[in-house]
Amino acid sequence: MSKLNVLVYDGSGVSANSRDNLVRALRSFLAHRYDVQLVTPKAIKDDPWTQSCALLVFPGGRDLPYLFDLGGKGNRRIREWAEQGGRYLGICAGAYYACSSIEFEVGTALEVTGERELDFFPGVCRGTVFPGFQYDSDAGAREVELELNRAAWRDHWPGSPDRCDIWYNGGGAFYPPTTASSSSSTTPAFEVLATYTQHDDAPAAGVLCHVRQGKAVLWGTHPEHSPPPVNPREDELKGRARLSLIRASLSALDLEVSDAPTTPPRLLPLFLASDEPQHARETAEALASVAQQSSAGEIILADRHDTFTLHPSTEAATLVQQLRSSTEPAPEDPEELRLEPKHICICDDALPAQPLTPLFDLALYFSTYRLLKPQPAVFGRVLLYSEVVTSTQTMLDKCVYLQLPIKTTKLTKNEAFLSKIPTGLACIASHQVAGRGRGGNTWISPAGCLQFSIVARLPTSAAAQIVFVQYLFGVAVVEAVRGLPGYERLGICLKWPNDIYADMGSDQEGEGMERYKKIGGILVNSSFSDGSFSLVIGCGINTTNPRPTTSVNELIAHHNQRTGSTLPLLRPETLLALVLAKFDAMWPTFVEQGFDPFMDRYLLRWIHSDQIVTLDRTSQPVRIVGITSEHGLLRTLPVQLDRNGREVFAGALGGVPAYIDLQPDGNRFDIMRGLISARSQ
Repeated sequence: MSKLNVLVYDGSGVSANSRDNLVRALRSFLAHRYDVQLVTPKAIKDDPWTQSCALLVFPGGRDLPYLFDLGGKGNRRIREWAEQGGRYLGICAGAYYACSSIEFEVGTALEVTGERELDFFPGVCRGTVFPGFQYDSDAGAREVELELNRAAWRDHWPGSPDRCDIWYNGGGAFYPPTTASSSSSTTPAFEVLATYTQHDDAPAAGVLCHVRQGKAVLWGTHPEHSPPPVNPREDELKGRARLSLIRASLSALDLEVSDAPTTPPRLLPLFLASDEPQHARETAEALASVAQQSSAGEIILADRHDTFTLHPSTEAATLVQQLRSSTEPAPEDPEELRLEPKHICICDDALPAQPLTPLFDLALYFSTYRLLKPQPAVFGRVLLYSEVVTSTQTMLDKCVYLQLPIKTTKLTKNEAFLSKIPTGLACIASHQVAGRGRGGNTWISPAGCLQFSIVARLPTSAAAQIVFVQYLFGVAVVEAVRGLPGYERLGICLKWPNDIYADMGSDQEGEGMERYKKIGGILVNSSFSDGSFSLVIGCGINTTNPRPTTSVNELIAHHNQRTGSTLPLLRPETLLALVLAKFDAMWPTFVEQGFDPFMDRYLLRWIHSDQIVTLDRTSQPVRIVGITSEHGLLRTLPVQLDRNGREVFAGALGGVPAYIDLQPDGNRFDIMRGLISARSQ
């Protein structure tokens, strides 16, 4: 699974208790590799979640509101995604919803029956299994015993017990269709994972369904819930078994699962540094000018998302040791992490010692940068680095500041923090626990990913050029690497509008677009104050990790293997220096002349030249021909295709091409399916 996110459905009918417990359990086993986040019905229907989703989870609650919100388009997208390799986990109502049909409390006032569109389990989910259920209460809820089908777990739960006690509250049992499927596939439609031992006919309580290339695990019970405490020792043993069941379910869905529940990473200090100490000193003085001194003598600056405490470099070693050795658990929710105080160590005399930043060598970065930019430079001359942060983008974007004491003062919007950050400052992290992307997407970033945000400014006269900044930075990333001697043919390229891709070559990685794998992305946020636009340009590049997709260094190794070359792999420090030095050289021309001088370079590096795609609302095939110079829209030309998919005619009116121009923020571009679809408003 080459995906990033685990999405937990959060729409009408969802039980908040089931949702929150699931999020907590999922993060405990998956946070090292995936970002667990909530997803709305509108996002399911309209947003480009399918390309980055490793697992879609539907909690317990009420099935009918799911159907009301997602019927038709939403369910169609989920089903198509699953058939192409998606993974689905359904709990109680989420399991009912994923069956061919549902029979709930037939003959009572609570009766719900009918067919369901997802159809992952080819039979009926019938409930309740045990009497007494009432909505929004624990009436009829109980702990039930399940008999596990150990053969079905295979390697997913080594040494699994024969039986397991799980919380039950209104769930169903899975009954296969009365007639056998006509499918010729040798893979069974489903496998029984567990049965209810306390029911006369011992029906299935959990199933693993095979949905073409995808899979779905459905539970009629609530393994995410803990029953009321009875006996500490017995409760602990049962709790371990429930967690093991969740872990094994995720493993059966082919996710990369940690061996044991993990705790969230603790945020570590930020180091403000430069190889020219006066730049760090000037930045610190500017920040201090909008901060306040607390009663304890600390210099504190607060904004909408974060509160910063400024420290002299002499306190850095002690501060790092205290935070690393803290036994107090970090918040599990990334949103709660935003409320954690952030500490900035001002390194205005020398760079921090390497043991304080073991995952990023600031001295190596600056030495590489100065070889590339011996002349005065702007972008990258000041760094704000931390081993673990929430998000480099949100720490710099939309800032406000507070008068102290914080507890008695309301947040008021103010751009003081961002206004004091110098143009060109780069905020870098080795780990992000709440990274931010387009459309509100978030992600986690383990070590091996280079993730950073930089601050840039444009005058009002250049406002029309803001949309092109993402394109410009994409060119800088690609040319920074491919401009190195020997790396010219390395397959780093661009996908419209803001993604960085690796071209692995059709010889090993499949035909057509299947050979491309995403290795990075770019996000630009802008705000206006004091007569200019402040831009925060965020970028993430997978430098060394082989998962979840591929990395720059894997691409280099792949190139070396194919060509017999011996190109050295890149370190994050080197890659950052290359990118920022390249962007620094391009920026003055962009400010003066706009994107026109770079348009040909962008089109040379993107993967879409003359690509035929389909507008899915009209089924109109179009050929991609470029980017409009006025507004940065994707320019396409309607075409007619023969029965073999070859272009036979391109649309024109009176000899003038009838272009169709598409907005980056209003369209979803599915590279694998060759579709462009306008989002619903």
